[in-house]
Amino acid sequence: SRIKESPAVNLVSLCLPDRPDESHDTAVLQEGERTVVANHLYPPSGDYAGVKHALREAEVYYNIDVNCLDPLGRSALLIAIENENLEIMELLLDHGIHTGDALLYAIRKEVVGAVELLLSHRSVSLSVFFLPKVPSLMMDSQFSEFTPDITPIMLAAHTNNYEIIKLLVQRKVTIPRPHQIRCDCILLLLLKVDSLRHSRSRLNIYKALASPSLIALSSEDPILTAFRLGWELKELSKVENEFRQEYEELSQQCKRFAKDLLDQARSSRELETILNHRDDQSEELDPRQCHNLAKLKLAIKYHQKEFVAQPNCQQLLATLWYDGFPGWRRRHWAVKLVTCFIIGLLFPVFSLIYLLAPKSALGNFIKKPFIKFICHTASYLTFLFLLLLASQHIARTNLHMQGPPPTVVEWMILPWVLGFIWAEIKEMWDGGFTEYIHDWWNLMDFAMNSLYLATISLKIVAYVKYNSSRPREEWEMWHPTLIAEALFAIANIFSSLRLISLFTANSHLGPLQISLGRMLLDILKFLFIYCLVLLAFANGLNQLYFYYETKASEEHNNCKGIRCERQNNAFSTLFETLQSLFWSIFGLLNLYVTNVKARHEFTEFIGATMFGTYNVISLVVLLNMLIAMMNNSYQLIADHADIEWKFARTKLWMSYFDEGGTLPPPFNIVPSPKSVWYLLMWLHNKLCRRGPLGDDTHKCENLREFTVRASK
Repeated sequence: SRIKESPAVNLVSLCLPDRPDESHDTAVLQEGERTVVANHLYPPSGDYAGVKHALREAEVYYNIDVNCLDPLGRSALLIAIENENLEIMELLLDHGIHTGDALLYAIRKEVVGAVELLLSHRSVSLSVFFLPKVPSLMMDSQFSEFTPDITPIMLAAHTNNYEIIKLLVQRKVTIPRPHQIRCDCILLLLLKVDSLRHSRSRLNIYKALASPSLIALSSEDPILTAFRLGWELKELSKVENEFRQEYEELSQQCKRFAKDLLDQARSSRELETILNHRDDQSEELDPRQCHNLAKLKLAIKYHQKEFVAQPNCQQLLATLWYDGFPGWRRRHWAVKLVTCFIIGLLFPVFSLIYLLAPKSALGNFIKKPFIKFICHTASYLTFLFLLLLASQHIARTNLHMQGPPPTVVEWMILPWVLGFIWAEIKEMWDGGFTEYIHDWWNLMDFAMNSLYLATISLKIVAYVKYNSSRPREEWEMWHPTLIAEALFAIANIFSSLRLISLFTANSHLGPLQISLGRMLLDILKFLFIYCLVLLAFANGLNQLYFYYETKASEEHNNCKGIRCERQNNAFSTLFETLQSLFWSIFGLLNLYVTNVKARHEFTEFIGATMFGTYNVISLVVLLNMLIAMMNNSYQLIADHADIEWKFARTKLWMSYFDEGGTLPPPFNIVPSPKSVWYLLMWLHNKLCRRGPLGDDTHKCENLREFTVRASK
């Protein structure tokens, strides 16, 4: 009876809030071999005197458990945290009550005072990172509300509570950064034990790392940290497909945080400081060069579209882009058109002046981004005009000459081709091969330049090898001149389509050009499925009609194939079958091609059925699927048209902000005095300096991260 009525036994109920008078609850608590009965009387909330008296009684009676739990599994300390009663918490901690996961509980409830009290108390200071080993039900991980991988700093980051995170960061608390997804040191072992636990643990860590408050408090460069983490999470979502949505949401959270930081800029000076800030020890940037807008370049590299499209950022870019043309946007469209036309006509004059006097007023004028863009565009339009003249054969030549010499127009085209090739080489050298191939327009330029080089090579071979005239009808199929003409025609198509990239600069054509690029990706996905269907039916039809192949002499007008006036032998070979099925999509194949000369009606029926089934699948199913995919892609771009277009336009603008590449083709292949001087300085640094280039560059440690490797 004495034990039953002891205040110490009712320690849990003393910390409970006020409740109406109810029947007494009885909880049976076991610890070892002792059994203690606690009557929950629900006295007034936060009875400090009662708790203090109960703790004194507990010191007298050894079998009274101060760490007892209520029916909900809560200790007195947890109840005090829930009620935010710091006085009772301090009293309980002074009497040595087991804290258990009280710190985690306080962090989850976001009770800042309780967290600060637990961190400063001597019994908790050594157990911030792990749970103490107490042989009690409350300390059993099986009954804990938190998984073993959750640490206080991680839980605080999950709640994104700035004050709590600040308390932990001030105590040098860190988050163990997870190993790479393909790491062999520990990944295989964890997968064998519990793959789900490993994946959830990784997700919890990245969820904590993506906390805006943690990044702001722990990183020396929060924007750069958000860039890197957002990119890493995006790549991780492609590997762990089961948690793709969670990782993509965290990646978007990092992107929004970087954008929100940029929103805090109050003036152009602050904005320039942010965008021009660079980490001299960053691996992404070359410390030997002066990079303007370095942070913006990293944003483009990490595909931070929200950051790039932020209004403050776009206004600064527009100011730099139209440097030297104040009030350009307010001018009438006719004035803009005339101004651009005059500058475009004078691009050869500007280029010559820059070659002779790059530091003069006109030399600095052509270096302005907007002027560079107009001059390069005018140069490319001139190149397209020369291609048009070449296709119209203005200069008459002997059409039967097997190795014709180059015409005047072709000689004029050659410097442009060499200029394009030199510009691509410089771009690859400056940006690196990996960055070069990530731009689809660069791949198109590479294909276009390769075709022009192949055309020039074949024309040289034909000119050297063939000196005589011969009727064109008698030339062999693989004649160098014929191949050169075909490659030149394909290159002309690429050259004309390359002009689409300039549409990005226009607010009306830019979103349309981006949608077109996204649709091309859908077409590539569609072609993968279509090629499988095409090959399947081509194999079947060829197997069926292989035995009925006829000779050309047996056909009308001695013509064999689907290009004849009367189509025949459409499925006689696999290659012919593939062509026939492809052109049937456009309705260019007649049904009678399924007939055979022999009276084999069953074979004809099976062939016609297979041909009809192919058309149903390709036209009704696959083609409509492609239309739906393209419509979806267009809608995605339309929903985010402003962000997508501004990001694409910024990439175009940034290509003209950098030093170098000032002269457009063909003037860029002419060695300028400045280029000769740079070459001599480079040779001097290579040959005359004792140490390697860049030894005097300031070398420090990389940007100090707030995370540490889990392997350490």
